[in-house]
Amino acid sequence: MKSSITVFLLGLFIIGLGQTVEAQDRKEAVQTYNSAREMIQSGDYDQAIEQLKKAIEVGQQLGAQGKDIVERAESKMPEVYRQMALDNYRTFKQDQTIPNLDATIEAFRETKDVADEYDNSQVSDQANGVINQLLYSKSIIQYKQQNFQDALATLDEVIENDPNYSKAYYQKGIILKKIEGTDLERSMELFDQAIEVGKENNDSQIVSQATNAARDELVYRGATATENKNFSRAKELLNRALEYDSSSADAHFRLAQAYNKTQDWQEAVNHAEEALGLETGGRTDKAKIYFELATAYQGLGQKENACGAFSNAAYGNFKSPAEHQMEHELECESATE
Repeated sequence: MKSSITVFLLGLFIIGLGQTVEAQDRKEAVQTYNSAREMIQSGDYDQAIEQLKKAIEVGQQLGAQGKDIVERAESKMPEVYRQMALDNYRTFKQDQTIPNLDATIEAFRETKDVADEYDNSQVSDQANGVINQLLYSKSIIQYKQQNFQDALATLDEVIENDPNYSKAYYQKGIILKKIEGTDLERSMELFDQAIEVGKENNDSQIVSQATNAARDELVYRGATATENKNFSRAKELLNRALEYDSSSADAHFRLAQAYNKTQDWQEAVNHAEEALGLETGGRTDKAKIYFELATAYQGLGQKENACGAFSNAAYGNFKSPAEHQMEHELECESATE
């Protein structure tokens, strides 16, 4: 009988001892978690992470008794890494160098990994978005430093990470324009992609920028083709520019130039008149258009119209050549009075 009582009492003692140990372990877990919170507030993030890991470990050993501690500590972990990444970002803003930017990108990548590990989709998505923005910023710095190939590689990272990042396609097109010998079509493909993705994501700003960039590149190449007397190529490029922006005064003006060179006088008149209707600049900007219009009228044998157009063209750089045409070629009445 005494033996049974002894065993019973011993069992109660062991149970009580176990409960005491569990209570002590839970207290340790709570204290460790609270210590981590204090370290977070003071900016001692490395030590905070170690304390959170310890709180998680002790809490897991407690099973159901430590579940709440584990959940709290795990929810804090991605936040700590995000704060560390933000500190890196502040350093970069003060000194915007590639090494500082790389350190910031790496910090946000680590934040994303930790957020994924602890199933915090909100922090993970935020970090991923910031990574793309920082990579894009890196490509801009590389572009300004004329490290074009590095900039293109960085933009490829952005697109791989987020195929809907429309600015990356636009910037690749801009960079390729700067690289001598780049095929025009490659740049145009990228501008088209930027426009398409921008429309899908309601990014009107990038759609406008990519459209204007495509138009301007085609106008520039068309004007260059005219200077090189490749008039058929010039017309092809300039008409293509109008597909991006039918209201481009410059594209119509350049087409008037090209058509005058091939003596397609009526086409030159049509495009010069379109250019005049669309031109929003002052007299200097319109003088060059009037000169092309006058040249086309002269080619058509429409003396009165030609004289009137040359009169409007006689301003700035076009004053002398326009007056020469009125006085010596057309013998306009206003020029001989």
